[in-house]
Amino acid sequence: MSKLSAGDVRWAQDPTDAHAQRPVIVLAHETHPFSATDCTVMCIGTSAGKYPQTTPELTDEHLSGISFNETSYLMPWALYTIPPGTILNGKAKGELTDTGRRLVKKSLISLLP
Repeated sequence: MSKLSAGDVRWAQDPTDAHAQRPVIVLAHETHPFSATDCTVMCIGTSAGKYPQTTPELTDEHLSGISFNETSYLMPWALYTIPPGTILNGKAKGELTDTGRRLVKKSLISLLP
């Protein structure tokens, strides 16, 4: 598998085990020191808006090359380091726009007290 860039939006085997697969945002892979075995991702969910934590809505203005049928939310607390082989190559893929990258950064900062 080729290395993924930060900001890529892909489908992966669900690291939360809530579903068989789910969309994720790649946070680190090509620059990860152990990229052969590790890829750091943030999960995207459709019911995350029900959580008390900050769950910004991910809209079409935040994405390029991919869109979702259901309202989708960033899950900034759902950060996982997964094997790159769990990224599903046959599924739709896209990337964050500059607006999407700012939203991800803002949501990660919101985790700090």
